[in-house]
Amino acid sequence: MKVSINWIKDFVDLEGVNIEETISKFTMSVAEVEGIEYKGKDISGVVTAKIVDVQPVPDSKKLHLLKVDAGESEYLQIVCGAPNVRVGLVTALAKVGAKLGDIKIGKAKLAGIESYGMCCGGDEIGISDDHSGIVELDENTPVGVDIKTVLDMEDIVFEVDNKSLTNRPDLWGHYGIAREFAALTGRKLKELPIQNEKDFENLNKNKVEVSSQACNRYTSACMENITKKQSSLNMQIRLFYCGMRGINLLADVTNYVMLELGQPMHAFDNKIVDNIQVYDLAEDTKFTTLDSTERLLQKNSMVIATNNKPVALAGIMGGENSEITDETNSVLIESANFDAYKVRTTATSLGMRTEASARYEKSLDPELTLTALLRYVYLVKQLDKDAKISSGITDVYTKKYPKLEISITKDYIDNFVGIEISEERILSILQNLEFKLLENKNGTYKFEVPTFRATKDINGKADLVEEITRVYGYDNITPKSIVQDVKPALLDRAIKLEYETKYTLAQRFDLNETHSYIWYDLATNNLLKLEPESVIRCVNSINKDNDKIRSTIIPSLLKVVVDNKNSLNSFGTFEIGRVVKEMREDGLADETKSLGVVLYNKQGNIEEELFKVQEILTYLFNYIFKMDLELNLCQPKANYYHPKNYYEILVNGNTIGNIFTLHPVATENIEKDCSVVGFEINFTELVKNDSIDVKFEKISKFPTTKLDFNFLIPKNYLYKDIIKIAKNIKTKLNYSVSLLDIYENPMEEVKSYTLHYEVNSMERNLTNEDIEVFHKSVIEKFKENNIELKL
Repeated sequence: MKVSINWIKDFVDLEGVNIEETISKFTMSVAEVEGIEYKGKDISGVVTAKIVDVQPVPDSKKLHLLKVDAGESEYLQIVCGAPNVRVGLVTALAKVGAKLGDIKIGKAKLAGIESYGMCCGGDEIGISDDHSGIVELDENTPVGVDIKTVLDMEDIVFEVDNKSLTNRPDLWGHYGIAREFAALTGRKLKELPIQNEKDFENLNKNKVEVSSQACNRYTSACMENITKKQSSLNMQIRLFYCGMRGINLLADVTNYVMLELGQPMHAFDNKIVDNIQVYDLAEDTKFTTLDSTERLLQKNSMVIATNNKPVALAGIMGGENSEITDETNSVLIESANFDAYKVRTTATSLGMRTEASARYEKSLDPELTLTALLRYVYLVKQLDKDAKISSGITDVYTKKYPKLEISITKDYIDNFVGIEISEERILSILQNLEFKLLENKNGTYKFEVPTFRATKDINGKADLVEEITRVYGYDNITPKSIVQDVKPALLDRAIKLEYETKYTLAQRFDLNETHSYIWYDLATNNLLKLEPESVIRCVNSINKDNDKIRSTIIPSLLKVVVDNKNSLNSFGTFEIGRVVKEMREDGLADETKSLGVVLYNKQGNIEEELFKVQEILTYLFNYIFKMDLELNLCQPKANYYHPKNYYEILVNGNTIGNIFTLHPVATENIEKDCSVVGFEINFTELVKNDSIDVKFEKISKFPTTKLDFNFLIPKNYLYKDIIKIAKNIKTKLNYSVSLLDIYENPMEEVKSYTLHYEVNSMERNLTNEDIEVFHKSVIEKFKENNIELKL
């Protein structure tokens, strides 16, 4: 949004104020300024002049030979091609030596005739983009004076980033910006000149009916006997400098008030529009807007109508069927407040974004509509003395924002800011911003928030502190380090275990983490002949085949295997993802987290892969989860698991997962002779179990003796039973045991297990007798369980 300093000066006395410094403060305290333009500074030597004679140039269809009075002793001879030259016209004359930007005017010869200067159009002196003719000044303008004494050409215009005004609807007009300048400079904000409401009394009111819920307020009145067709040049210059163009008197004043107050307005030809209905369309409707474009308005779009015929698209643009023309001499003025969401959605659906819609989208203050209407009438009457008020004010106010009061203490302000700001300064800042002080008792203040800040910006005490500090100046606050105890944040145990599990699987065991969808992939399930259970479906799924929410994570990992089997001969993948095993009593899905691991080997040995799974689990339970792991051979519930290689994973006697080998029917459809093994753990249930406290034992300083035993053990023995026997040796010595090797002869009923013992004492070196006694104790213990030492 472009802002004119000349316009700001209408409302704040900036005499003696450094404008550039104040604009810089505005950036630091209010909103970001993207750039500054110095208008009219590069124009010099241009004076007012009256045309006293007009003659055609021989052999030319366009050129005229003019004699102009520029306030000198003799008339100047000027050759001009503008079509609007005429005797008596007062215009802008660039004399010889004048500068128009980078152009210097000199004596020139046109069509063989010498010209001593140039009559200027608005585009040539930078006050408009009109190049259809030369500037037309008021006939009573004195001649020979600098054009800058007649027109407000010199101005400083700065552009504010619109994004930084999103939450400040009050700053979408010059008066709101002026309020900020007043607060920053400590100057007083002048009252806005408006028409007296009493001038509308005892006049008939025009009929307004509002049925749309999205119209918060609709204020209107009528004027007649409008004789002027064009607004003043100074008004047009301000509009042009701020990015708009002059159209006609009535349209220019609506745009002027919008740029001044931030309140969009619309003017209807009163002969066409003499009553108003505001409603939402019951069906799609074609409508031609002011830009002569026919548009299809969607059902429920809000429109302004007369006699139930749409004449404007509410909050966005008027209709071509009711626009102001040169013949218009009476007007119905609209000043309304519309719902921000309604305007935004309608504008977006039509691909339209106008100056009006941009402001309505910011949640404007409904209290502004009456002020804007009175300002509009005031300006029209200032520009056209013959214009008359022809109706009373019709004001339909359907939605009022509640008054917002905020209590705050000086201690709260000082603690929040970190420095002490005087009470006088605090009250001065807030009152300059029009926060009304309702109560001041012992350092406790109660303020009423102005309505133009209460629609979406100011909500609580912290917002008041921000108002104080930004005007006080952030650069006036000395940064100080916060003095407080620094304590490490305790990471949630479940999050910590999840991270450490992922890190271990990826770094130590070289597995690949995957992130899959929470629903089953039907194509993969059909390929592998999987029939996993699902207790909930996804309604309106984009892919109707994949609408079943998973209750196990393994099918998702098997899809990863299928997708990557042709690229790698062997790999492992894992995921900690969500599954839904059951529904809660309240009818919602009971989501839990599941840890799944799958190992794939194109030519793998199932037994070797199972040992890898055991190794992974053993490490996780010993060093990450710090829980006792128990495995139990059992029958699988799912038909896609191998019935002979399926184990329950138990913790504290409760089943929390399983180890599996994929059924041959499924593996055959992945790759012939491949092996697919893995495990799944209910991670949500796992973390509910307490970890075993880690105990540290003193290491013996005496040598350790290593002993290996080779036992013949029946094939039906489980490893957990073997290791239980091996750890139950009666001795006072310290020892540890581990599995060293297994040998199996398919022709025999037993397996050969090699167990490795490490034995020492905390008190002395072991004697031969100590070792012999321990050796016999181990053999005897296994004999008690009918297991013999292999000779």
